[in-house]
Amino acid sequence: MTAYLRKLKTKLQFNNQNYNHEGAVLHTNTIHQTKVVLTHSQWAHVILGSIIIGTILGYGNYFPVLNQMHYIFAIGIAIIGVGVFKALQSANWWSSLGKLIVFVSLLIGLSYYQTNLRIIHFNSYTSYYLHQEGEYLGTVVIAPERVNLNGHEYYKYTIEIHSLHPYKDTAKNDYINAKGRLQIYSKASTTKHPIRLGEYAVVEGTPKSLFLIEEEGRINLRGRYMSSNTRGRIYDGVYRVASHKDLQAFHFKETYSEELYRKLLFICGLIRESIDKTISNYLEGPQHVLAQSLALGGHYSELGEDTMKDFSYTGLIHILSISGSHIALLLALVYGLGRLIKLRKRTSLIMGILVACMYCGVVGGDAPVVRTTIMSILMCMAYIKGRLYQAKQALCICAILCLVYDPFSIFDVSFQLSFGATYGLLIWGKVLYERIQWLPKWIKTPLVLCVSAQLLILPLQLYYFHYISIASLLAACIVAPLLDLSIVLIFISTVISYVLPISFLWSLIDVLLRISLYLNHVLGRSGSLLWLGMMNPYCAYLYLVLLGLFTYFLTHRKRYTVYIVLCLVFMVTTFGTSYYVTQYHKNALVHYIPMKQCNVLLCIEPNHEGAYVLIDAPDHIKTTPNERLINQAIRAYGVNPKVVKVDYFHSNGSAKTIYKNSMKEIDVYNGQRGEKNLKLNDKTNTLFITSRSSIMNEIGRILPDNTVLFSSPHGALRDVDPSSEHMYIMGYSYIKDIYL
Repeated sequence: MTAYLRKLKTKLQFNNQNYNHEGAVLHTNTIHQTKVVLTHSQWAHVILGSIIIGTILGYGNYFPVLNQMHYIFAIGIAIIGVGVFKALQSANWWSSLGKLIVFVSLLIGLSYYQTNLRIIHFNSYTSYYLHQEGEYLGTVVIAPERVNLNGHEYYKYTIEIHSLHPYKDTAKNDYINAKGRLQIYSKASTTKHPIRLGEYAVVEGTPKSLFLIEEEGRINLRGRYMSSNTRGRIYDGVYRVASHKDLQAFHFKETYSEELYRKLLFICGLIRESIDKTISNYLEGPQHVLAQSLALGGHYSELGEDTMKDFSYTGLIHILSISGSHIALLLALVYGLGRLIKLRKRTSLIMGILVACMYCGVVGGDAPVVRTTIMSILMCMAYIKGRLYQAKQALCICAILCLVYDPFSIFDVSFQLSFGATYGLLIWGKVLYERIQWLPKWIKTPLVLCVSAQLLILPLQLYYFHYISIASLLAACIVAPLLDLSIVLIFISTVISYVLPISFLWSLIDVLLRISLYLNHVLGRSGSLLWLGMMNPYCAYLYLVLLGLFTYFLTHRKRYTVYIVLCLVFMVTTFGTSYYVTQYHKNALVHYIPMKQCNVLLCIEPNHEGAYVLIDAPDHIKTTPNERLINQAIRAYGVNPKVVKVDYFHSNGSAKTIYKNSMKEIDVYNGQRGEKNLKLNDKTNTLFITSRSSIMNEIGRILPDNTVLFSSPHGALRDVDPSSEHMYIMGYSYIKDIYL
């Protein structure tokens, strides 16, 4: 502690020597000495920016890179640009700049190579067991959660496969080793045994391949599944606990590391079950499910679609998944209780670290939890060692560690929003709080937290959710504090309930949750949403540049109030400009919406004067489960779903014009010779849809510049081998937007 205070005193004295009260420089030589090299924090930022760029470049060799990755790529470029600017300010700028360029090039190359290696490793293993009915032996690695699918209750969980027994006449007694993970959906009504984390299980069913087709405006799950090595999904899987006889039949032998890992999972699962049971004993109804979600995350389906929409519209959806605020509250609670019983600060911090790590394991270790846990450990270690703690540097170190361990984390929405929001809090939180003097503290604190957390990630929020919520400011001031207080009380009440019953505290929690749900519902349905759709990439780049200027003027010692206001005005203008660019276009836009059950085209007329949803599916196929995804795509392109017209067509049917404007049209064509109105030579401005590979090649030969979509209603690709960049196979790959 003495060493810590001594170093703090030295730093403050050093800062006072450099500047007087007006910020004037007092000693030129001192300034030159401080500008010889980049600081550790700046180097950490440069490393992070280089890893981001290399990872995205490596990923782009194999899979489409959509707009959200362009936003993050631009942020990586900006981070390195700041490092270059700092290097140019140093005394030996040529030496610093040379070292920086070499260092950045090396890191980009290494991260590029690592990403390529991980993708090759993932693709090198053939998931031969997909579409093979049989019994699958595995370990439950993700805790079960109740979900609702098509009106039925299911348990959703994940298993790590060890071996399988295929139902095949030629392999009746074969037990084959297998790798990877499978997502399982087991009906709650037919599951006789409780599903426990870390337990050996035998699941009977048929794994289906994952539907992984990228689409603009939708959360990309490819990176998440590649990170966890998830290979497929089983619906209506029959679950049973693996007995000793089953383990012998599957010829499975557990290694020491596997046994240790499984036991840790089992302990975490028991703790989860115990907490869930304790909450169930004292709370009922929506308050019971909300308390479980606040304490352990998940339970989204049990909360109901309407409640989830309310939390999404008020910007409080992150509270339902375990985030940094949970770890921070838990750490503060443990530290405060430790100090209350007269423990030393060092001991209290160590206890806080241990509890935070244990909680991280219990709730599953998602990106926000890992990030906050690592930052908390670094902060506590800095205090224990008597060193100064730099929060931005610690955040960069956390991000670097996560990306080195798993490059695909950068493509995960939780990672992007968690780190982006936290970085925004560190940059603008304190300075905005100091600048806003006229508001009372109880309003200013949540308001500053809400605004500063969203400044950097606004383009990403519009990309994934397509709206800006004005009510989120009120929700941050009113509902968020109530939920934070509820989380703390749930932690305290759960622990105390193991010793003695405390109905009073649980009654207080019930009241707080009821009030929170009511206020959140009122704010969520207040009509305060601005549906803007995705942000145009160039407008997003301009917004980031203006955000950089805003940060410079805001954090500068001089009072650049006029420039700060101008930057804010221009930043708001970029959203209006993006909306204008989205709404006004000369050509008709055709966007492909990838679905499992059918193929869907969203056709938007010039200048958004009208919109059509064209569904390639027989009338008996239910499209109700897909309505959410279809509406999400419609919103992403700035269209109100209420004004969209829906029409069905058959790609394998007779010739038909399914869309037509004054100059161009969309035709279904399968080579019907009797249709005189379909002469290929006349169709110079037509988008063709066909289900016959021969016709696909014929159209490509006669009209090589026209776009052709191949639809395979029964999943058979036949001999399709499109060699032209204007030919696309629907349902199997990402299709760029088409302009007619």
